[in-house]
Amino acid sequence: MLRAREAERFAAEEAQREEQRAAAAARKAAQAEAARREKEAADRRAEEEKARRRAKAAEATAAKMEAKAKNNKAKKAPSACTLEEERRARAAAELRAQEERAAQLAAEQESTRRAEREAAELAGAAERAALREDAELAEALRRSEADAEEALARRVSRCEEAVSSESTGGGGDLQRRVERLEASLGTATEGSLEERVGAIERLIGPEAGEVAEQPLSATEPLAAVSLADAGLDTGRPAAPESTMGGETTCIVCFARVKSHAAVPRGSVGSKRPTLGVAIVKPSQHHAVRTYRPHPLHR
Repeated sequence: MLRAREAERFAAEEAQREEQRAAAAARKAAQAEAARREKEAADRRAEEEKARRRAKAAEATAAKMEAKAKNNKAKKAPSACTLEEERRARAAAELRAQEERAAQLAAEQESTRRAEREAAELAGAAERAALREDAELAEALRRSEADAEEALARRVSRCEEAVSSESTGGGGDLQRRVERLEASLGTATEGSLEERVGAIERLIGPEAGEVAEQPLSATEPLAAVSLADAGLDTGRPAAPESTMGGETTCIVCFARVKSHAAVPRGSVGSKRPTLGVAIVKPSQHHAVRTYRPHPLHR
């Protein structure tokens, strides 16, 4: 029993000593770790201090170099006259550049305006040409229609003369005249007015061509006629006629003595006799006659 208790006490003491040794080892390890960390912190602080000192030294060196460069530049700086000349040269160069830009801009604007004017002129010319062409086409169409109507009227007149040896003289409505011709011939044709006139001409046969008017020869002499024979009334009382066949005063200007005369002429375009006014000016070296058809005989 005594030995067993001694053994237990010895074991307990041994365990306690082991625990104490472990605690001491732990304390030593903690102290060593703390010392290591403190040493590392001191080393970092020393390095940072060295870096700060090096940075300050570099800044000081840079400041010295900059100051030295400024001093050298100040020593080598140009004089006031040189600076003024450079300033004037720069101002002159800027002024020339501005003038060149202004001239270029003005040239571009002028070119644009010229192009616009040319385009407007071309458009105006094209429009005027189109209007002129339209007017010419309209006039040609009107003349063609008038010529066709006049030709048809002449054909109707020839048919009337062939049928009844009489003619209305080109007056009256063509529709009614054609209807009268159809009634006289006892026929009725469907179709346009020209087709109906053609049918009448075919019924009449060669008789319609026998009474066709012959144009006056251009070589025939023009006989002078009196104002009354010409059918021109001036509203003045009758007066003795001169050898030219008119009144004692001019039949055109009514002011000068016998400076114009009325003579008949043949109109080639209408294929029938047409009265015209022949303007005769004896005061000129050579008598020049120009003929204008009377409005009533066109």
